Amino acid sequence: MKKIFLLCLLAGALFADKVEYKKDHTFIDDLMSEVETTLDSNITQKLKLENIKDYVANLKFDDNVDKSKYKFNVMGHYENYMLLGSYTHDTLIEKHYNTDGTPNPDLDYERDTNEAQFQLSIKVPLYANFLGTNADLFSAYTQNSYWQVYDTEHSSPFRETNYMPELFLEWSPDKTFGDSTLKTVRFALIHQSNGQDLGKSRSWNRTEMFFLFKKQNLLYGFNVWDRWNEDQKTSTDETEGDDNPGLEEYVGNQKFFVKYKSDNFNIMIAHQNDILKYDINKGNTKVDITFPSLNKNLDFFIRCFSGYGESLIDYNVKIRRVSFGIMIADWL
Repeated sequence: MKKIFLLCLLAGALFADKVEYKKDHTFIDDLMSEVETTLDSNITQKLKLENIKDYVANLKFDDNVDKSKYKFNVMGHYENYMLLGSYTHDTLIEKHYNTDGTPNPDLDYERDTNEAQFQLSIKVPLYANFLGTNADLFSAYTQNSYWQVYDTEHSSPFRETNYMPELFLEWSPDKTFGDSTLKTVRFALIHQSNGQDLGKSRSWNRTEMFFLFKKQNLLYGFNVWDRWNEDQKTSTDETEGDDNPGLEEYVGNQKFFVKYKSDNFNIMIAHQNDILKYDINKGNTKVDITFPSLNKNLDFFIRCFSGYGESLIDYNVKIRRVSFGIMIADWL
């Protein structure tokens, strides 16, 4: 029965182009051993199936196989969602600036506390086993927009959109540490900006490492980044220089997260700050809850955010917000 189950899994993986044959076919022996070990373990049937599926999905590509079509495969990266409404009791001001970047408070007004938000995040694999590193090279793009859709008095503006292209190497080590498995390691070069004119312009670049672990129904890990140095601006009308002075004091240099997954709901808690300067920095905490809807293509989504750095334009503004909407594609 085990061998029949194994052959069915293998056939399905090959049909989905997730595995390429190696000349020596040693991966068959490895897969047989992994399946037998998993089936003989004491974990639940559901976890056994998840572990076997993960192992098949992470089998290495054969360097001699033509992977020219691989780079055209568009995949999800971070979450893809629509938050249809939100509430905050904080007073938030929509600020305006002159063409030289100086503030123009005469045009400022109080924002609507109820706003929509949506995120699109995709990645494209460019090359497998890049330069023999056993890592896949990806490019990625994430766009997050904040929409004052219910503020008809000011023509329902998109008040802020953040654009984040990335280039990164991703490893799938599947190394066991105690009861946990290191699933993913990523090294990324990231640019983030809002594409605004002087005064509202916000942008920064960073180098980032990402680590993801799995322990049964738990996924957890951390990001650590280093911001690239920029010269300070000497006047508001300069187009070059630091658009976000003191950014690290508000968003930190690390993010830690843990996610619990079940059939009934998923919950993720993420906190970012700088652990070396925790007492003086601000940071933020985010709680995401998803649970099934009647439509199998999406889940209901609730987000609670408290802290700094919700968007680039508000990186130094403390916001406490509860939002609700739909999750179209999760990332963990």
